[in-house]
Amino acid sequence: METILFIDDENEMLESYKKLFVSKNDYNIKFVVDSVLGKSLIENNSYDLIITDLKMKIVDGMEILNTAIKKNPNSLVIMISGYGTIEASVEAMRNGAFDFLEKPFSSKKLFECIERALKQNSYNEITKESSTIKDNNFEGIYYKSNAIKDIVGLIKKIAPSNMNVLISGESGTGKELVARAIHRLSKYNENTFIPVNCGALPESLFESELFGHEKGAFTGAVKTKHGLLEFANNGTFFLDEVAELTPSLQVKLLRMMEDKKIRRVGGKKEIEIDVRIISATNKNLNKAVSENIFREDLFYRLSTIHIEVPPLRERKEDILLLANKIIGSHCKKDDVPLRKFSPEAEEVMKEYPWPGNVRELQNVLGRTYYLCAKEIIESKDLPLPISDNNLGVCDDYIDLSYKDAKNRLMEIFEEKYLTHNLKKNNGNISRTAELCGMDRRTIHRILKDFNIIYKNDK
Repeated sequence: METILFIDDENEMLESYKKLFVSKNDYNIKFVVDSVLGKSLIENNSYDLIITDLKMKIVDGMEILNTAIKKNPNSLVIMISGYGTIEASVEAMRNGAFDFLEKPFSSKKLFECIERALKQNSYNEITKESSTIKDNNFEGIYYKSNAIKDIVGLIKKIAPSNMNVLISGESGTGKELVARAIHRLSKYNENTFIPVNCGALPESLFESELFGHEKGAFTGAVKTKHGLLEFANNGTFFLDEVAELTPSLQVKLLRMMEDKKIRRVGGKKEIEIDVRIISATNKNLNKAVSENIFREDLFYRLSTIHIEVPPLRERKEDILLLANKIIGSHCKKDDVPLRKFSPEAEEVMKEYPWPGNVRELQNVLGRTYYLCAKEIIESKDLPLPISDNNLGVCDDYIDLSYKDAKNRLMEIFEEKYLTHNLKKNNGNISRTAELCGMDRRTIHRILKDFNIIYKNDK
């Protein structure tokens, strides 16, 4: 059972975390409100994962991170930051933090981040101890198919260069894994790998995040802010969902790539940077260029090398390898005997089209593992629609009534809408209510329903 240590010197925040984990029996969790005690615990114990607030009295998050790395390099650290402290959070990643979460964030986002960290730990252990699995693994990419073998060969060839790379493929195929593998084999590998989702922020905020801004550049710019491109200097900058860039940002990114310089929003000074650009998209950029949605000159700049990651249905040789690896990781984590698939279950998995690709395979087998405690997993144990004669793509709401489907979609909308607007308003509920035309009671109800942690940093 994995051990997790939460450190936050505000008791209110720790109580919020405790409520989220009341029904979570999969982890051994310790909550600490005293950062000095937290540091002492790290010095004298080993934890799989440490989740710490960035700004704390006496011992801050950076000191916690440094202590964790020094004591046990295998411990992963997730940093929690408030609005306006993203620069420090990125610096923490540069110094060895696994990831950071910016408030406000939902319980779903927190659990996803924890799951990614623990999967990374499991992968590290597997690659150390299992030569059998390692033979089919390249920098975290597990494969048997010739298609992925060719991609691995290409990665080895182009990684040492500084050529920009465009990775395309359907969602869930592992495009970021390819990007990270290129980074680890490149001359930039001792510096930061900075990922950014191009569709995650509105243009006004995204430009500031990328290029930074000077004090007084716009209302609310109370101090100079370094952009993510500056933090990625001498490292790798990963633009995920690059097709979502607006036309004006496309122009500025092209200028940066041509001149190797950036200018902060509101600034006059040009700052020289040396970054390798790796981008990814699940859309057809050639079509976007022909439709004048994406700049042709930027497309050619980004795609000096183009890697197409095929969907899982086109590399069926990989399905059972990945499936056994996923189930094996769960068994190892829980220290239980290895579970296997029946021939019928293997056949069902190989024939299912996996519209969500590897991500869907992970989710399906995660559910299967926890719902089926048998040593042999049968086809009937696999969640529908996989075991239902492979009826094809099944939407999450297809079997719900109209009313239930509508309510579920409304819940998803409420959570995303409120999280976005709380972040935009720095966690201020009154201002969020005013600007969104909502009353405070409704906001508090949604916060409670979705366990959204919204309190601003100190």
